[in-house]
Amino acid sequence: MAGAFQKRLDEEGWIPVPVPGDVHRALLDAGRIEDPFFDRNEDRCAWIEDSEWWYRMSFDGPHRPLGPDERLRLVFNGLDTFATVWLNGEEIGSHANMFREAVFEIGDLVRQGENTLAVLFDRPLDHVGEELPDQWGLTPERVFMRKAQFGFGWDWGPRLPTVGIWRPIELRRERRASIRGVHFYTLYIDPTCKRAAVAVRVELERFATEDRLEAAITLTSPDGSLAADYSLLLDGEDSNFTAYLTVENPRLWWTHDLGEPVLYGLGVELRQEGEVLLHNESRVGIRTLELDQSPIRRSRGRASSASS
Repeated sequence: MAGAFQKRLDEEGWIPVPVPGDVHRALLDAGRIEDPFFDRNEDRCAWIEDSEWWYRMSFDGPHRPLGPDERLRLVFNGLDTFATVWLNGEEIGSHANMFREAVFEIGDLVRQGENTLAVLFDRPLDHVGEELPDQWGLTPERVFMRKAQFGFGWDWGPRLPTVGIWRPIELRRERRASIRGVHFYTLYIDPTCKRAAVAVRVELERFATEDRLEAAITLTSPDGSLAADYSLLLDGEDSNFTAYLTVENPRLWWTHDLGEPVLYGLGVELRQEGEVLLHNESRVGIRTLELDQSPIRRSRGRASSASS
């Protein structure tokens, strides 16, 4: 749609869409399509996949100007899938992976008042590569995309490739450094389940400081008590580190059919000279998995039968 990225636009005929959400759900709620899971309505929704889709929204910029050691980033936690983004009429970038964050620095474009954000989603099939001899399946085009494969249909489900902003959007105001990633994993669990060893891998990005930083990690039990903690000092050249923690009497994560999926709270905090620069929170489970490839012993017995 021409001009949909501009700050001012006549939005008559547009329909509201929730974020997080999906175009199919918005069209269904607006009465534009019938339930695609009923009867042969799937065929009547095929045009959605063959169309481009625009999202428009507005937000207020920061009330306080950015400092010289700050930056503002616009973070889409999930764009599905081939998207181009505009802010206040200026194209700021594109993205092509629904499973990874799309991050754009917007400090030079954002305004203190109202800001207009627009996102264009391309037709997925416009981004398919050439066919290869070893491609398989009824829908080989899906293998080219970093996109949920189930949307392209199979014998157990309809072909309804999803499209939209399927995870939340954030404005991240960062100072001096940021956390690029946090990875939690279990190293060992005592056979008696009295102790577990876990590790937390943290990747940082410094963008306005080379001075020493202090990192603090806390692991909180489901009841809110402190299960383990760790702190260290990072010199100017240190950006990544791994913390090793011991958890006493751990409560393990189980699949729903075998037990309770217990989760712990993981906090990662970055400080400098006593000032908190950022804090990251997530939920993690303690559990190890092993692939058992030992031979299966089959008992030998005589078959029996009975009749009446």
